[in-house]
Amino acid sequence: MKLSNIKLPNIKLPIINVNTDPLDAMLYGLGLRLAWLDNHNDEKFNKIIADKNIAILFQSDGMARYYRFQDGRFGQASGKPKEADLTIAFKESLAGAKLLAKGDLASLMSAIQDGDVVVTGDYKLVMWFASLAKYAVATPKKYEPYVDKVKPYLKKAKRILKK
Repeated sequence: MKLSNIKLPNIKLPIINVNTDPLDAMLYGLGLRLAWLDNHNDEKFNKIIADKNIAILFQSDGMARYYRFQDGRFGQASGKPKEADLTIAFKESLAGAKLLAKGDLASLMSAIQDGDVVVTGDYKLVMWFASLAKYAVATPKKYEPYVDKVKPYLKKAKRILKK
């Protein structure tokens, strides 16, 4: 049985305000990273969001989460905003999570053309958000030596999981 054929129950975890939905969990995690950058006055992050007053809504299969950039600050919430400047709706949650995890804009555009993703609102914000997300998930230089030490173990774990 393929993992993509398994339907997990969507349970609300009220303590951290996130669903067990794979897309919601991923977006929540990315939101935590964006909040960390915001709270630690990351200079490049602050420049990227400085002039934005927008809400970006992500949704799929009854799940909705939005990011708000306002007055040089970042916030996230479960649910839908009153108005969204950009809405990215994924046909399937797991497929949306995999697509976002790739971090490949060409794959996203292909999914839009195939009808697996529907984007409404200001398309320029897709490019803007892609660059922000790419910056947010990049490994800081000071941690690269630690990541390099872990990579052989990750390769070994992948081989074991394939078996």
